[in-house]
Amino acid sequence: MKLSRDAWLGLGVLLVLVLLTVAAGLQQSREINIDYLSTSAGEKGTLALKLWLAELGYPPLEGDPSEFDPGPEIKTIFIIQPVIRVAESEWRLLDDWIEAGGALVVAGNNFETVRTMSHYDFSLELLDPPASEITAATLLLNSPSITAKIPLTPDLWLASARTDFVPLLVANGKPVVAAFEKGYGRVILSATPAIFSNLALKDEATAAAVLNIIALAGDRGLVWFDEWHHGFQTVSALGPEQWLRGTPGGRALLFVAGVVFLALLLQGRAFGRPVPLAHEIKRRGPMEHVTAIANLNRKAGHRAEVLRQYHQRLKRHLGSRYRLDPSLPDAEYVEELSKFNPAVDREKLLGLLEALSQETVGEGELVKLAAEAAKWIKD
Repeated sequence: MKLSRDAWLGLGVLLVLVLLTVAAGLQQSREINIDYLSTSAGEKGTLALKLWLAELGYPPLEGDPSEFDPGPEIKTIFIIQPVIRVAESEWRLLDDWIEAGGALVVAGNNFETVRTMSHYDFSLELLDPPASEITAATLLLNSPSITAKIPLTPDLWLASARTDFVPLLVANGKPVVAAFEKGYGRVILSATPAIFSNLALKDEATAAAVLNIIALAGDRGLVWFDEWHHGFQTVSALGPEQWLRGTPGGRALLFVAGVVFLALLLQGRAFGRPVPLAHEIKRRGPMEHVTAIANLNRKAGHRAEVLRQYHQRLKRHLGSRYRLDPSLPDAEYVEELSKFNPAVDREKLLGLLEALSQETVGEGELVKLAAEAAKWIKD
């Protein structure tokens, strides 16, 4: 059975809806499986760190905040492997909070972490050759003492032109974890997020290093595991654009508009007046042009001009054989013409030329004089 065009269109729209639904499901699955979430008990989660800190007197901030605004009650913030860029307005809040005494811990090895660390003039560079372990680089990390090497294999190290930072952990002599003071607070950067993962904390040496880093971060108090930059945000729509892009209702409306546009596009509906093809244009005949010019002259009252044209044309035609000047006065012109052609009726020709020289003439007389001049020209 042959399907109609509308049926094919319906099947196409249905296929697009199915593909978009599958893509949305895959995207949602990827969003749920974000690494280093404080709620994840997987190998790359940080739930163990969160529970351990709570036992040590660092209670975690519960719930997702409705806005990014670290208050003075928060003592430490962990930003581990962010997937969303930290905005400039958020940096202003963070810097003020750190200078007031807060401790910021940033760890990661992805693109957004590089952008985050660049705020403090740090970059991540590739370790060459690759490292097979990490060692302590400062006496600050001695409570508890790190008696064994940390079995982590970082790929990157912290590079910076700054001179005010202290390397805490190194690999191949390159700093992997470093810290520096900012106001009354402190910033700790780590080129490897794995050191804070559930899997890494099973190792005693790694757990001892993390405990030293936590003790170095600052006083005990409320800890915020930043899931805001993992995409778990509660944002109020500030305008039509934010509502369309940031709310389920807005995205649904954009989706419906896209499907409707696609349906109209596939249906081939015209977006303006159709342009006729070349073979559909009917060309006018020559007489239509002549008739149109004549009607324009009639409406404009150009009868004297028409007579003058016939007057000049008649004199040019009769005298062209004898090279007579058509600008000669009519009487002199007729006199010269009769010398070359004695058969010309001088009186009749002179009378016609005088009649064609009138300034005012009726339409009937115009037609009569034009016919008489045409007869002279033809004969």
